[in-house]
Amino acid sequence: MKELSPCGFNCSACEAYIATQRNDLEILSKHQKSFEEHFGQKISLEELKCEGCMSPSNKKISFCAECDIRRCAINRMMPNCAYCPDFPCAKGKEIWQEGSESLRSLLDLRRSLAKQPGDL
Repeated sequence: MKELSPCGFNCSACEAYIATQRNDLEILSKHQKSFEEHFGQKISLEELKCEGCMSPSNKKISFCAECDIRRCAINRMMPNCAYCPDFPCAKGKEIWQEGSESLRSLLDLRRSLAKQPGDL
């Protein structure tokens, strides 16, 4: 089952999450290099360790820990944005573009919740 972050990213498929769970520094190092190639930013291995966006642990990818979407979900006490009456909103404009897997995951969840009385 997918563990969706507030923005709709599938945490259980994230290389950083998987590597942290397995304590696999090789996978984490590969992810670090990939991150640098794709985004042009250096990030330490420690900053890549993640136990899930909504985990009570402090281990979160540094940019996810600071995410406005995540903070909003926490403040509204929602597991992810599919539960929010304001979804989609401006906070997710960068990630929820046409063709976004995160957007599709949240919309799919929202549709399934709408079929269950009392859930939305």
